[in-house]
Amino acid sequence: MSTAARLPWRVIGLYSLPNAPVTFVYMLVLVMYLNFGTDVLGVAPATLGLIFLVSRLWDAVSDPLVGFLSDRTRTRMGRRRSWILASSLPLAVFPVMLWAPPAHLDGLALTAWIAIAVLGFYTAYSIFYVPHLALGAELSFEPHERNRTYGGRQIASGIGLLLAFGLGAPLLANVETARATAAQLGVVAAAASAISVAVAARLLPPEPAQSAHRGARSPVRALRDVARNPHARLLLFVFFIESFGVAGTTAMAPFVVKYVIGREDLLGLVLLAYLIPTAVSIPVWVWLAERFERHRLWMLSMGITAVGYLCLVFLDEGRVWLQFVSSVLCGTGAGCGNTLGQAIKADVIDYDEYVTGERKEGSYFAVWAFFQKLAGALMVGVAGVALSASGYVENTEQAGLVRGVMLTLNGGLPCVCFLIGLAAFSRFRLDRAEHARIRRVVAARGGAATVE
Repeated sequence: MSTAARLPWRVIGLYSLPNAPVTFVYMLVLVMYLNFGTDVLGVAPATLGLIFLVSRLWDAVSDPLVGFLSDRTRTRMGRRRSWILASSLPLAVFPVMLWAPPAHLDGLALTAWIAIAVLGFYTAYSIFYVPHLALGAELSFEPHERNRTYGGRQIASGIGLLLAFGLGAPLLANVETARATAAQLGVVAAAASAISVAVAARLLPPEPAQSAHRGARSPVRALRDVARNPHARLLLFVFFIESFGVAGTTAMAPFVVKYVIGREDLLGLVLLAYLIPTAVSIPVWVWLAERFERHRLWMLSMGITAVGYLCLVFLDEGRVWLQFVSSVLCGTGAGCGNTLGQAIKADVIDYDEYVTGERKEGSYFAVWAFFQKLAGALMVGVAGVALSASGYVENTEQAGLVRGVMLTLNGGLPCVCFLIGLAAFSRFRLDRAEHARIRRVVAARGGAATVE
């Protein structure tokens, strides 16, 4: 495949396809499981927070291992597609375990079941997510094609988010029917994830031949190279601090809508007000990236997002409109970060090839994925402990301290996190001209074709 060639929409569509159902399951767990586990299953918030924290500690092993092994894999399907296909079976099993625990389980047995399901699901997610992101960086080495690829992927993610927030979350919001509904959703979502992942893995083209068999010789060396890459270190910090903030909103949104605004029926509309601007803004950000530096656009989006989260600090029963203003601003910003941000990661991996002569997309995306998931799990853990410590009691009117904790985690902390990320990312220096120079040098050494 010529790296300067325009990727067919069919390839971008196939690449993006599984991201919708997989994102649906992932976000439903991230946004609704703390509420579902406490209010429906009766598990203590601190216990659920601990389970999610342990799952992130396991990710510290599983994510880099999956990334390294996928870089070194040699099969007829190539390095990435074989791993993507392998994820289809566990993605069919563990979501069902999560949302449909046996009715007779309670106490320690129920806690153990949930712990196994959470660890299994996040492991399956890593087996899919890391090689899938890595394959996106290998479909083309041309910056604009990467923008299109990850833009398509993010639109598919937006569909999954739309279904999760517009369909799944409202259905699970009713405590009386949530258990039966969750079981049905789990089965349907698991089947859709497994089928779409298998179809994409079978029909996608393999990565370019020049990328094969060029992974790091050891996982320790791969992690060392990531740590030595100055552009990668900066991105790690930015994605971690932003993911930590975003997780506060995703974990607290159901609680804030229910206990602060007092309009539980608005949850679906609030989330739709976030997702629609996200999807609509993606083509605009991709178009702007042809004309302006991508990292400058990303910084602009961080500022927009910070303002959006600031609005959430002032929420109250009579200020529902602030929630919708916030959703529009944050959704618009997310359209940039989740599209151009991923494409910038691919450029940073090209810098690693320039320095080391190796292609280790899997290792890089694994480290980034781990830090993002670690940030999310830490925030879920913090949220669970903070709710318990402030005196949260499910399904009753909350005290002022509890409401203040919810607003802080939902808006104040994310705002601060994005401002910190914006300040840090102002130091990023891998612009369009420097990336083109790097690709020319790599091509002259016999690597991938030059990007013009």
